[in-house]
Amino acid sequence: MKRLIPLFGIIMITLSAWSQSPIDKALKRYNTGIIPYINTDAAFQWHQKDSVLFLDTRALKEYEVSHIQGARFVGYDEFDAHKINALNIAPSTPIVVYCSIGVRSEQIGVKLKQLGYYKIFNLYGGIFQWYNQSHPVVDSQNKPTLALHGYDKNWARYVEKGTPTF
Repeated sequence: MKRLIPLFGIIMITLSAWSQSPIDKALKRYNTGIIPYINTDAAFQWHQKDSVLFLDTRALKEYEVSHIQGARFVGYDEFDAHKINALNIAPSTPIVVYCSIGVRSEQIGVKLKQLGYYKIFNLYGGIFQWYNQSHPVVDSQNKPTLALHGYDKNWARYVEKGTPTF
């Protein structure tokens, strides 16, 4: 019996590892979780109520292919605290940051936190998960689109629907 207990524990850990999605594994590998996640369904509900500000932390070429409607582009390499301050966002404004799957957005979330914003959430799985769950995206003309920038071939493997562009 004593030998079965450790074996049972190993089996449970193995099963839980198998049940993780590829996005789960990537986020556990690359993120610290310092910025709390919000899942796509909850974020979509907030979006429908227009009760949150979405900030797109991807490169401009990614944003121009498609983004969450109403999201403001802040970029990653282009991120500038002065431009954020110029937006006159109240520190108490709920903010959802997103990128492709949630890695770059966590880093921008930390920068926003350092600027005094305190209701920051990282979109779990980013725009890829948003898109995978059939939530709408728009193009640079603010028209609905099925296009999605895949960042690169490695990260594009997390897109489950359609064919990402590059």
